Amino acid sequence: RPELVPSGQISMDHTQADPNSFGAKDDYENISVNSVLEARFSGGNPSDQQDQRRLQMYVPRKKRPKYGKAQRKYIKTTASSFMNLVQQFTGDPSAVSESKSSNTGVVAESSSYSTYYDVVIRYRRGDIGNNDFISHLRAALCRRGLSVDEDFDEVDTVPECRVLIIFLTSTYFSSTLLNIIEDQRGEYQAVYPIFYGLSPSDLISNSKVCDIFFHQDEAKRWQAAMKEITQMPGYTLTDNSECDLIDEIVRDALAVVYSSYKVTMVGRDMQIKEILSLLCIESPDVRSIGIWGTVGIGKTAIVEEIFRILSAQYETCVFLKDLHQEVEVKGHNAVGEDFLCKLLEVEPDVLRTSNIKTSFLKSRLERKRVLVILDDVNDLRDVQNFMDNLNYFGSGSRIIITSRNRHVFVLGKINHVYEVKPLDISTSLQLLDRGTLPNVLSPEVYRKLSLELIKFSNGNPQVLQFLSNRKWNPLSEQVQETSPIYIPGIFEASCCGLDDNERSIFLDIACFFKRMDKADIAMLLDSCGFSTHIGFKSLVEKSLLTISHKMVDMHRFLQATGQEIVRQESVDMPGDRSRLCNSKDIMDVFGTSAIEGIFLDMSQLKFDASPSIFEKMCNLRLLKFYCSKVIENRGVSLPQGLEYLPSKLRLLYWEYYPLSSLPQCFDPKNLVELNMPYSCVKKLWKGKKSLEKLKKMRLSYSYQLKKLPRLSTAPNLELLDLEGCNSLVSISQSICYLTKLVSLNLKDCSKLEGIPSTVDLESLEVLNISGCSKLMNFPEISPNVKQLYMGGTIVQEIPPSIKNLVLLEILDLENSKHLVDLPTSICKLKHLETLNLSGCSSLERFPDLSRKMKCLKSLDLSRTAIKELPSFVSYLTALEELRLIECPNLASLPDDVWSLRFKVEFRQIDTEKFSRLWNIFGWLKKVQIS
Repeated sequence: RPELVPSGQISMDHTQADPNSFGAKDDYENISVNSVLEARFSGGNPSDQQDQRRLQMYVPRKKRPKYGKAQRKYIKTTASSFMNLVQQFTGDPSAVSESKSSNTGVVAESSSYSTYYDVVIRYRRGDIGNNDFISHLRAALCRRGLSVDEDFDEVDTVPECRVLIIFLTSTYFSSTLLNIIEDQRGEYQAVYPIFYGLSPSDLISNSKVCDIFFHQDEAKRWQAAMKEITQMPGYTLTDNSECDLIDEIVRDALAVVYSSYKVTMVGRDMQIKEILSLLCIESPDVRSIGIWGTVGIGKTAIVEEIFRILSAQYETCVFLKDLHQEVEVKGHNAVGEDFLCKLLEVEPDVLRTSNIKTSFLKSRLERKRVLVILDDVNDLRDVQNFMDNLNYFGSGSRIIITSRNRHVFVLGKINHVYEVKPLDISTSLQLLDRGTLPNVLSPEVYRKLSLELIKFSNGNPQVLQFLSNRKWNPLSEQVQETSPIYIPGIFEASCCGLDDNERSIFLDIACFFKRMDKADIAMLLDSCGFSTHIGFKSLVEKSLLTISHKMVDMHRFLQATGQEIVRQESVDMPGDRSRLCNSKDIMDVFGTSAIEGIFLDMSQLKFDASPSIFEKMCNLRLLKFYCSKVIENRGVSLPQGLEYLPSKLRLLYWEYYPLSSLPQCFDPKNLVELNMPYSCVKKLWKGKKSLEKLKKMRLSYSYQLKKLPRLSTAPNLELLDLEGCNSLVSISQSICYLTKLVSLNLKDCSKLEGIPSTVDLESLEVLNISGCSKLMNFPEISPNVKQLYMGGTIVQEIPPSIKNLVLLEILDLENSKHLVDLPTSICKLKHLETLNLSGCSSLERFPDLSRKMKCLKSLDLSRTAIKELPSFVSYLTALEELRLIECPNLASLPDDVWSLRFKVEFRQIDTEKFSRLWNIFGWLKKVQIS
């Protein structure tokens, strides 16, 4: 408000004014008419001592900085002269108002606005006959969440805003209009004139307006401004258009305000276009879209941008952000009430005191075209109490729900589900470049680290933004080793909404199982009491797991987050954590009782353990000691032996186990997998032990193993791997009781002279006895075997009974150097796809097959003594590859070789003998001859 001050104080702030400042001399000499019109007075009585007082008044520059604060400019004149001047220009004696103040001077200055508004409405009292229009306009703007400043006392002052709505009448237009128009050219604000009682053309032809143009230069500026006003978006208010006009103004204001909030979304423009395409805004139907993706992928940012783009097109818009968190804080009923209040556009008190019937609610909502966005709905129960209301919306309404849980969309019967994809490498690099790393690292180091960070983040924007501002030395180690990392937002949300079963499976996979076979993980976790397949499905739906080609995988940043969740269980005392996979933590906690799982890479450490190392680990269910690298003098040593292993163990994996046997007191009743490659065991234990739950036993390359325990107590055993156990002399007859055995691997058990009959093993599919160099007789084999490997034996002939292996797909006899003949009954193996006879150097003749082997795809006769290719090959219609490498005795091909259409590979053969055949082979798929 203006104040009265003595003339001696008027210009004391400008005694040494800068030539370019507002107080410079040329400013006094270039006061324009428009500048004078900017003055407004509400204090002091100009008639009092008007000839002896000077005025201080605010005059804006022709161009003000965008949203800049008001600045003062000083004019030297007397009060009486100034009052006359104002009255002359405005024709309004009331332009200078009286004040009850006792001061005798006048100061005119702009109000200081600290509040920023979305919309400012300016008009003069008395000029608008229907003040209800302005009230309704303000209410409509406020209902759409816009901040509004509406003032008629300060018509010519404008606080910072995005949209200025100014009323123009036949008797009044804002004296600041010239500056407003010129500011808009500099994108200062959007200006919407409302013409009341006149048309746009009247503004230029109004003679009263033109009377103020005293100076030619100023007149030209005003004429240009008037012309621009008539061409800019505006509104003409008539008695019949108020309701529609308010709707139009609100829509336009929203469009301006939301466009100013636009943020640059790296790499998301295409995905936003795809979602808008799915929404089909022009379609009259009610449509719902689910936006699905892992935590941090950018779902909220995308829907905020979509809301900004679309909201101006809808009568009612509701955006409930972080809905799951709101429900956790306020409760389901409060959030549901808030949602309904926004839909109906009523206050909560009205809703609470009203008994709203479903029929009334339905009738209200059916008439509304609404846009509803429910963000972060991780559980359908979050929206269950108002989900039915979504079915009542009017034609053209759109519902968008974001969630990490795809099952929410299934239960909610959402029309379409869109998966938010991770950023590609180039876009991820753009995001990383915005952080601090490029400024603190050399280009070469940054380039190498940035690729590691992108792999770690899997193109997740939130993870990338976090990583881009971290210290690089510890970050590099954490990322490369997938160590625990606290990522704000990711950490809090990862286990949010998981039940105990899902949480346990998630943490086990994050800590222990990296890209493993789905069936293998399920076997172990099922034995721990988890509902693994249900958990897998739920975790995939919640974007925490991926399952592809029967492999379970987890993004590295989620692995690091899961490990951080476990670390937070006890930051200072690793022994109180449920899972340990960091060698530094494990070194300090052996002997504690709270641990459920230990996975230790022994290539990173070496230490001696006490015999009672596991004595207090009563809850240990998963134990794995492995070597990622083979390094001498590394690992766990047991110089005093081992006295105890927990009976709750489901997995016992101990590579390079240093003792000759397991503790005698060990009860393996819960053991599901026993895996001890390269161990020093001679025998596992003495006597008979319960192995009812055992499904896999791997003792490969345990060179000192001489005897197996009785396996009749392991009725559920599916895999027995004894490859490379070259001290093993015999296999117990108890193997005959393993009716669920699927795979038996005895490869390179070089001291085995025979194996028990497997005829009764109805589940056996894979039998590998290759490298059993003392095996002379063809064993009795289960008719259900699909893969038989017998290479490197001293078997001389294959019995005709081989025809009984009706399901056989692979028969590998490689390097069976004593094999002389094959039975013709081999042609009855109708499912045989691969026959490998390479290295059978005593094999001179291939049997003449009288029947077609329709499934045979690969035939390898390399390094055999075969002299001619029999005519039966013309029957092998499925053959894709024929190998004849190093066949020095091969002299002829059948006459109907022209029918061959498979890949043929010849090497080291007598080319002179085949010179007449080159033209024939020229049209084959592929011929390699050397």
